[in-house]
Amino acid sequence: MPDPTQSRRVKASPPGDFASAAMVRVLVQGMADLGLPPVAVPAAAAAGALVAIDTKRLVLRHAVDHGGFACLALLGRGIRRFAEEPVHRALASAHDAPDLFRRWSRLEAYVHSRHRVRVLDLQPGEAYLRHASLDPGAQPLPAESLVVLGLVAALLEETGLEQVSCTAGGAAVFPLPHAEGLAEAVRQAAANDWRIRWLPRPTAAAESAARTAPVPGGLPDLVATEPWPAVGKDAFHALAAGLPAPPGVADLARQLGLSPRVLQRQLQQAGLRYAGLLAEARYRVAGWWLLHTELPLAEVGFLSGHADQPHLTRCFRQRSGMTPQAYRAAFGVAG
Repeated sequence: MPDPTQSRRVKASPPGDFASAAMVRVLVQGMADLGLPPVAVPAAAAAGALVAIDTKRLVLRHAVDHGGFACLALLGRGIRRFAEEPVHRALASAHDAPDLFRRWSRLEAYVHSRHRVRVLDLQPGEAYLRHASLDPGAQPLPAESLVVLGLVAALLEETGLEQVSCTAGGAAVFPLPHAEGLAEAVRQAAANDWRIRWLPRPTAAAESAARTAPVPGGLPDLVATEPWPAVGKDAFHALAAGLPAPPGVADLARQLGLSPRVLQRQLQQAGLRYAGLLAEARYRVAGWWLLHTELPLAEVGFLSGHADQPHLTRCFRQRSGMTPQAYRAAFGVAG
């Protein structure tokens, strides 16, 4: 039986704090997959990209009350039921573990999360991370750290990595949690210190996957009619496929089998530049999501690699003469 005092660790938060609505949906699905009793989630959790953080904590209290802390890191596997959601695609299309950590960091920054996953040490097949607060005086609750760890682990599996395992405060939490060790880690306030292990892909296979990765969400060829040489189109496709965390010049060159200097020279000869191609990729990917989906603008901004929603609005208006809202209203699926 769960300790009845566990639920008290998931406290109410100050007004104005928010959580990802997509995360709440994943946690609810994860509880259903584990056979836990359903939880009544406010209707607002189904609309928009963000919900009050107390909605997320309501779900966490319910999970702890019915499954204990040991169930929390397993809830992330509920993300498998949302394979077609664009945010899931943007994360699960990572080329490898470091790329996933970068994409997760980009998502945290975009939604202005007050909790961040810090990579302390990264080796082939192993990483040490810490889930920390931007406010040193208000660290994440153990339940919050454990569900985030579970989401990261589930996403590593979704990228195709094998034998993913995690510990928190030295206690096994994924894929087979050790309840007693985990309870001790919670008591010692160590649940936000993680070690994640996985079976590395062979280097050649990883580079091949990076070169052939599709544009997130199955987007069509957005530069098919451009009179660009192959190197320009290939570079655009690689940048679009990398959103929301596109490759830098060196990584892009490696994906295309070129040196950075040769890539930049060939682009310059075609009248193209890396910065211009990246801006074009962000603009065209954002336009596709605006035209063909009803995703909240916050999610469109994240998926297209913008720093935040105002950045999306500013850049899109500069290029189209319209705000994203006006563009969607005039031409999109609901227009």
